[in-house]
Amino acid sequence: MRDSKLSIVIVILFAIGAIDIASALDSLAHPSAIVTHAEIPQYPALALAGRLSGNVHLRVVVEHGAVATAESDSPSQLQILINEAIENVKTWRFAHDATGSFDVTYAFELRGDEGVVPENPRIEMELPTLVKLVARPVKPTCQDCGPGSFESKPIKR
Repeated sequence: MRDSKLSIVIVILFAIGAIDIASALDSLAHPSAIVTHAEIPQYPALALAGRLSGNVHLRVVVEHGAVATAESDSPSQLQILINEAIENVKTWRFAHDATGSFDVTYAFELRGDEGVVPENPRIEMELPTLVKLVARPVKPTCQDCGPGSFESKPIKR
């Protein structure tokens, strides 16, 4: 009887220790993880001109307070947005002893009428789980546009 009680106590202590180790290894898995530094994300100019929007999902691994890896499972047609999200998340810093992983979504949204020149987007950040960028689409420009601009022109000699 005494051995069975001892075995139960050992199992309970082992389970408690395993939970503590798991939470220490993944200290960033919850929304209360504190980001101590992050650069301002940008809406890529090429994405604005091409009217590209969408959500980019990243799985981020942090070691010693810095982003070690960031990978996306988002569709490849969002590659311009994926590249921007990965570049931005790599600027994030946490407490020096922070180690773990978390998921973050970058939401790139176009709203409003076309602008002639790019404007600063509206940015909302609920770190470390959501970064939302809302921008106006930009009207494509052409320096030589006009009637007949795509016709072949004689070569001047």
